[in-house]
Amino acid sequence: MDEGFEALTLMQTGKALIIPIVLIDQPNGSYWETWKSFLTDHLLQQGLISAPDFNFIKIAHNVEEAVAEILLFYRNYDSSRWVGPQLVYRIRNRLTNRALADLNQRFAGLLSEGEIVQRGPLPEERNQPELASLPRLIFMPQRHEFGRYRQLIDAINLAETQ
Repeated sequence: MDEGFEALTLMQTGKALIIPIVLIDQPNGSYWETWKSFLTDHLLQQGLISAPDFNFIKIAHNVEEAVAEILLFYRNYDSSRWVGPQLVYRIRNRLTNRALADLNQRFAGLLSEGEIVQRGPLPEERNQPELASLPRLIFMPQRHEFGRYRQLIDAINLAETQ
């Protein structure tokens, strides 16, 4: 739990990039559900965390579910990087215009200005030539509610691609 809380805190505060955190319980087990209930009943109720923070964790009841969750996390999303005030999500396949418009509508509250745009790498990314061929989603985010950014990654992974 110590390492889990540390990773969650770093993602929750925007100090670490978002990674998939899958908590594996035994089939029909309740260990992690009980833990999540404690967080809900105490930390959420006291306003120490927000509901979107729960997007960082997924509970699986077998290895196959855990593997499926990790594979889904990387279905289209590849990685991310801060370039100044911009957040760059590198994706494997370009989104359709309709999918991009949908993301802009659903996640407009995450942006400090402008919209999510799809393009190639920024000049500042020259130091990662192995990623140069990947399309990017680039936006100017507000630096709060990072649990919603996990929702954005999930939406990217389920979005229609070209």
